[in-house]
Amino acid sequence: MLADRPMDSQRLAMLEAMGVDVYFLRTSVDSQTALAPAAGAGVDLVVACAAPTAADRHGARLRKLLPHALGLAPDRIGWIEPDAAGELLPPPPARAYLVLGATLTRSLGVHLSTTQQNTAVIAVADEPAVSLRDGLSKRALWQALKPVARRLHKTGV
Repeated sequence: MLADRPMDSQRLAMLEAMGVDVYFLRTSVDSQTALAPAAGAGVDLVVACAAPTAADRHGARLRKLLPHALGLAPDRIGWIEPDAAGELLPPPPARAYLVLGATLTRSLGVHLSTTQQNTAVIAVADEPAVSLRDGLSKRALWQALKPVARRLHKTGV
């Protein structure tokens, strides 16, 4: 359901209980419209990406579009990449993790405690070059991002 005006919390709770996703029209992300940072937290979302996002044009494009799609300030998203052996360093604590490329899933899971795995949202999507290829791939990426967006907005990040 697409809403063009704010809804009261009772109506939103009722729609959520019925399983209806409410989407609001996007606005530009700046310091006033971005979600407020969580108290004492470094980042709200950690993105593990196999391709170096600075060198890869698809990764750079996703790095630019992701904050806008999630309504986050760019500095609230932490990007991590694997080392030469293909292993990730321990990620910073966050409410949500996004893995771009299924090969990194295990490498990320090794560094997360059981508590982190149970409390955080962990989403897996294709690498940026695949995710941004066509409409079907973009839809699959958005389906992976929806639980992340819900968690970030629900917890009042």
